[in-house]
Amino acid sequence: ARALCARITYVGELGYELFIPSEHALYVYDAIVEAGAEIDLKHAGLRALGSLRMEKAYRDYGHDMDNTDRLVDVGLSFTCDFEKNGGFIGREAVLEHKEMARTEGGLKKRLAQ
Repeated sequence: ARALCARITYVGELGYELFIPSEHALYVYDAIVEAGAEIDLKHAGLRALGSLRMEKAYRDYGHDMDNTDRLVDVGLSFTCDFEKNGGFIGREAVLEHKEMARTEGGLKKRLAQ
């Protein structure tokens, strides 16, 4: 069967995601568990994923933030290149919000990690 192994992570640690046909899932799972026994592989659930993600300050759109939140409030203004040639849509609003937070002594709302 064809499988796709993607070298990505949602929790900030080294990780992989496997995309396999569902009819082969049990076989692949058993093989991973067996191979992992010698290195003390542990199972981790969805709650662990959420906890690790928050620890790394990775945001989950729709859970931690949505389209009603401002970039500065959720701590993501570092992702903007304010010197980008030609700017970007919303640049002035983000800069205005950053300045307002600076002059007013902080943010009125903030995503707490």
